[in-house]
Amino acid sequence: MYYLDGQFYQLGLKQKISFFAISLMLNSFGNGLSVATAMGSAPWTAGAANLAHLTGWQIGIFLALFATSIAFLNMFLAMNFNWIRFTGNVLFGLSFSLLVGIFAAFFVKLGVDAIAWYWRLLLDIFAIWTIGVAISIYQRVNWVLHPLDDLTNILRFDYFHGDASKAQMSNFIVAIGISCVAFLISHQIVALGLVTLVSFFFQGRNIAWADRHIFKHLVHGDVRGD
Repeated sequence: MYYLDGQFYQLGLKQKISFFAISLMLNSFGNGLSVATAMGSAPWTAGAANLAHLTGWQIGIFLALFATSIAFLNMFLAMNFNWIRFTGNVLFGLSFSLLVGIFAAFFVKLGVDAIAWYWRLLLDIFAIWTIGVAISIYQRVNWVLHPLDDLTNILRFDYFHGDASKAQMSNFIVAIGISCVAFLISHQIVALGLVTLVSFFFQGRNIAWADRHIFKHLVHGDVRGD
């Protein structure tokens, strides 16, 4: 929804598509850059990276599996068996998984993984910030969401009384657990680092900040998508 001059307006299709495209590209860009810096990725991306390292499969496969599994979980938690929304979320997840791989390969080709650690750290923090902004935008548009971010939305408004930070942290705990299990099996860990902690503790606050300052007239509407 859009709030302007004391009135709420429903977004038109062109507006939804525009905001969706911006947020999808920002999210994929941020995650791809984060993977390339090797300074710590967002927890779910790190979980996928550790499973990829353990099995030798592509990271995109696990990102896609996460997306599909969480889409089913969301319908259960929201008690809203909306198959159109489910299909949109899965398609978003698959598109996101593909784009993350493309961006990560692009940044590695540019040599981002070879620059000084302090530059990679700064780039990674910027990447995490762009991810939070992207999540804020498409959660407020609430048209097509990545299932993991739809999960955060459901937890935020149905279980944590609108607290974005608690919702995001509870979401991330499971993702970090996946990386820990992979570590116990392989005795190696990748994509977890200082910036993963930054994401864990501050991404919810980042989303809340973006809600207020990025496209600030764009507001949360119906989080269930009825």
